[in-house]
Amino acid sequence: MNNRPLLPKLGFLILLLFSTLVVGTISAQDSSEEFYALAKAEGTKGNFAKAASYCEKGLKKSPHDMDIKEYLGRCYMELGQLERARITLLEVLKTSPRRVDARHYLINIETQEKRYYSAVCYANELLEITPYAKELWLKKVELYNLMDNRVEANRTAKRLYQIFPEDKGVKSLYANMLKEEVLKSNKGGDFQGLAEQYEKVIEFSSQDPEAYIGLINAYTKQGNYAAALAVADRGLQALPFNTQILDKKIGLLDETQEYQKAIAVTEDRLRKEESAHYRSVLNYLEEKAARYFKNADPYILYGKIYEKNPGNKEAYDFLLNTAISRGYYAEAEELLRRGLKSNPNSKELLAKQLYLYETQKNWDKIGATAEKLYALFPNDGDVKYRYNAWIFEKAKLDFKEVNYKEALWGFLKVSQSPEYGRYANQYIFAIQMQQKSFADANRTIDNLIRTYPNESQYQLNKIDLMINSGEFEQAYQLANTAANKYPKQPEFAHMQQEAALAYVSHLNKVEDYGNVKTVADTILKTNPDNYDVFNYAIGARVAMQQYDEAIAFIQSKAQTDLYKTKAVRLKLAGVYSAKGDHQEAVAVLKDLQKEYPYNDSLRTNLTDEMLMQAKVLDDSAQFDQSKAIYQEMLQIDPKNTVAAVKLSSYLIDQNQLDEAMQVVDGVLALRKNDADLWYQKGLIYEKMGDYQLAREYQAKFMGTLDKAKQHQERLEFLEGKDFKNQVNLSYLNVTADSTWVNTSIATFEYLRKAKNNTYIGRINYAARQSGVGLQAEADWYHTFKSKSSFLANIGVADRFFPKFKAAFSYFQPFAKNWQLELGGRYAAMASGVDYLTGIVGLERNFDKVWLNLKGLIFSDGTDLYNSILLQSRFYMRNEANYIVAMAGVGTAPEDQRLYFQANTFTSYTNSMVGAGYYHQINSRTSFGVQGNWYNFKMTPTSFMNQYNLFLTVKTRF
Repeated sequence: MNNRPLLPKLGFLILLLFSTLVVGTISAQDSSEEFYALAKAEGTKGNFAKAASYCEKGLKKSPHDMDIKEYLGRCYMELGQLERARITLLEVLKTSPRRVDARHYLINIETQEKRYYSAVCYANELLEITPYAKELWLKKVELYNLMDNRVEANRTAKRLYQIFPEDKGVKSLYANMLKEEVLKSNKGGDFQGLAEQYEKVIEFSSQDPEAYIGLINAYTKQGNYAAALAVADRGLQALPFNTQILDKKIGLLDETQEYQKAIAVTEDRLRKEESAHYRSVLNYLEEKAARYFKNADPYILYGKIYEKNPGNKEAYDFLLNTAISRGYYAEAEELLRRGLKSNPNSKELLAKQLYLYETQKNWDKIGATAEKLYALFPNDGDVKYRYNAWIFEKAKLDFKEVNYKEALWGFLKVSQSPEYGRYANQYIFAIQMQQKSFADANRTIDNLIRTYPNESQYQLNKIDLMINSGEFEQAYQLANTAANKYPKQPEFAHMQQEAALAYVSHLNKVEDYGNVKTVADTILKTNPDNYDVFNYAIGARVAMQQYDEAIAFIQSKAQTDLYKTKAVRLKLAGVYSAKGDHQEAVAVLKDLQKEYPYNDSLRTNLTDEMLMQAKVLDDSAQFDQSKAIYQEMLQIDPKNTVAAVKLSSYLIDQNQLDEAMQVVDGVLALRKNDADLWYQKGLIYEKMGDYQLAREYQAKFMGTLDKAKQHQERLEFLEGKDFKNQVNLSYLNVTADSTWVNTSIATFEYLRKAKNNTYIGRINYAARQSGVGLQAEADWYHTFKSKSSFLANIGVADRFFPKFKAAFSYFQPFAKNWQLELGGRYAAMASGVDYLTGIVGLERNFDKVWLNLKGLIFSDGTDLYNSILLQSRFYMRNEANYIVAMAGVGTAPEDQRLYFQANTFTSYTNSMVGAGYYHQINSRTSFGVQGNWYNFKMTPTSFMNQYNLFLTVKTRF
């Protein structure tokens, strides 16, 4: 129930002082935030001098606010004060080593200062946090180029392409790197190697005209004009309107005296679009062709001979060889078709056909010819080599197109060949890993390790396979061995960490926390800054409820950079919370919140932990302390609904309804549509007696589906509470073993409610063989502002009932849910006897239970009598639906309606038990039934039973 009221003036002064302190504290806290906001606003406009000034003022208020200090470093950078910016940002990283923006700013600063190596270091630190940040990789390439470190620049570009193979910008960068390597090869005079490198560039970037030009030049320098013409044709197929490649083709045809073809190509170009350049080229070619064809072209002469005599081998051989060398592929293909028709198994013709198709990169035709040659000449070394070459290239193409089934078939066919065996097995391993065929992959990699024991990459592949196949412990052991064997190769140290993390993660998943702890601790001895393993080590201790050890473990890192990170300190708070030491957890989170005042997730963690701390205090009935925590939660997070509900509920219990309303309205101003707060506001209005507003706000709250009916019944109950008028009809029937005790009473009541008053008029009716008796009564119930109240009663009757009666009781709430009753009754009987009754009552409200203990002392002027009565109500859905139970013992009557039986009660000692049920039918009407069983001790050996049945119907309007 309600506490004793506080002195109004004293309460007001305390509230005013508290509000002043809170507002002052909030203002002090907000001042640094305000400077930060002003600085950001000026920075957005480009006014970095003014922004820096605001940051410096903010740091005077909050010198440890790293957000402001970091932004100050940026302002110095934008103003060109690079050394000041650098010093400031390094101070930020010293305090908050995980910050990202500070490192980005430092990369910019170090680049401007030409400290490229330092800039690369900061880029590497950021890539540890965000390993797939493309812009950082591009920045590294740029920095290495500025350092003129082409090796690292190219290596980084290659790594970047592996991460982002589909990115156009990355592809362009990688293509340029490949071209740079080509240019270096060009200086050495290795034209065959140069051609192979240009082929790689074209394979990677088929739309690069410079690559086609370079490859044409490489073949031209080797004197291989046929290959050069084939490349020109491929280039024009990929880039049909490229004038450089077209000019190269025309030039090659000119160089090989293929004037008719050169003229045809030029005329075709002019048909598509008129061009002065190509008109001039055409004139030149026609003049040169005219001069050339004054003499006979052997190709034309042999052609005439072959037309006349297709069996002339000399003419056929000359035409075929010349067509192939000049790049007359269609003519060469037709000649080969004719030759193979008459001699289908000719090794020489099939070899030339294979060469022709290889020049054209026609994979389907290459395959058909290569297979036929191999089928005819399986023991020929050259045939077998070219057959394997085709299979390997075709398998590579299938692998690139993710056609693993066909690729695996091809690689398996050449896996035993000396030329392609090693590389084929590497591809086979890669396919088996992609298909998760771990047993097959294991056999493949073991074979590679046995065959090439000095190739360290295969050891890495083996460890990676074990991790992927779930052999975590074996992978961990093998990684440790390999890292010791190759201490100067960083990839083994990296793999060691990866295997260790995978092993610990597996142990954690299977909840083998003892081994998690052992392995994690072992790893941390050699790699103390591995946060993920550190996290597992703590988690294992928490899972085994070794909270003190976990706390000591974290605090053992107090002097390390790892401990200073936000994540580790959050973990410490989490361990304190798991231990149940919420006060320590809150202390850690508060320190973090001071350092990161704008971090929303951290603010949420803090308020959640404070809520658990408050709950513990609530459970131990330390409500004043939990109240202070709820108030602090609202200062930290003014939108916190849970804190608002908890605090307002506490204030409601203390009858501080105005304060409770202020709390709820304060949060509702920020969360206008929060149904929980609406409901809470409705409860306050209900407590205030404003049932209309109580129903209006509680109606906005939608309870869970399983309690929808109860919620609706509560709204109907509130609707009924708002009615000012009520009529009660009741009937009391008394029966006993002795007929002279049997009687009945009917009652009609009318109630009228006002703001703090309830007025009741009552008529009691009793009929006996000797006649009818009536009693008229009036009650007045008044509630003070302090929530104390009184009940006054007066009544008169003609017969059966007391001629006159009066009663008064005063009710005083105290503590939280207690109330004390002090009262008295007076009754003047028709017999001339007067009765006085003194009453002392004590009641207690629980959540759904009401208990009342009442003692009565009764006097008839001669003797004293007494009774003790215990009553209870068990509320089911609301105050109108409940079960009653009672018990009593004594000699004084506790029911005023039965005062005419005073001689019955006072003559004999009695005991009583009773129970009843009261139910609300709708918002207007309810009914109740109650039965009491009395047992009177008539003589030392005889007893009489009396049964009271009470029925009542109530309706409001």
